[in-house]
Amino acid sequence: MGGELKKILRGHLAPEELAILVQSYDVVGDIAIIVIPDGLLGKKGLIAGAILNLHRHIKVVARRAGVYDGEFRTLPLEIIGGEDRKETLHRENGVRLLVNPEAVYYSVRSGNERQRIAALVQPGERVLVFFSGIGPYPLVIGRIQPQCRVIGIEKSPIAHAYAVKNLLYNRKITNVRLYEGDVRAVAPQLNMTFDRVVMPLPKSAEAFLHSALDSLQCQGRLHFYDMQEKGGFAASIEKVEEICRQRGRSLVSATVTVCGHCTPRLYRICVDAVID
Repeated sequence: MGGELKKILRGHLAPEELAILVQSYDVVGDIAIIVIPDGLLGKKGLIAGAILNLHRHIKVVARRAGVYDGEFRTLPLEIIGGEDRKETLHRENGVRLLVNPEAVYYSVRSGNERQRIAALVQPGERVLVFFSGIGPYPLVIGRIQPQCRVIGIEKSPIAHAYAVKNLLYNRKITNVRLYEGDVRAVAPQLNMTFDRVVMPLPKSAEAFLHSALDSLQCQGRLHFYDMQEKGGFAASIEKVEEICRQRGRSLVSATVTVCGHCTPRLYRICVDAVID
């Protein structure tokens, strides 16, 4: 969003300031999250006011005050306009999600990808979601395919607590169960295998591939997320193939779906694999 922002601020910012203005921003619920370059920090209130005037449904404007960091990839935020709060109710794919985008990781840009995965799930499947966060993957899958069984596992106590609240917010979804803990410890305790395992943690999911394969039944579907430069997608498939060899499994097929990008050259991809 934000194509009109520069137009509104023309006349209020100098030409050199307009040149560095980041026009796009994410909207989570009624919170707009924007990147403001150092050269425009003195105008952050002006920018926030313009966003609030552009969109009546936005009640809070926050700027990114750092980068995603730490084990749980949290993002520091500074409120620069509107109401003084960081919690909001976001709607995605027919699911309501209570979220504090500073306290937990949640990517609004992955909504289409979550819908894509949910559409692949067939009636009767057992689906395991690693790193389930505040619950978007389990809840979207559970809503779109009510005849499946979904289990989500999340290590962050804060994110898991939000997931539990979100399950209550979506009372019509009755086929989802949520567990708190490290997937490497929790998954074996479930004492079952799954038709499909989803691994939406693109920067470090590779370290958990052993656990994913141990939870995946023969002819099961794996969705492994990774970060790769263009031209390097085959390396992500090789990561899956190598773990299959180590586990005495075989990679039947694999395709790559591009889900987004972090830089012009670095892509977020999903390896959709069938494993015997």
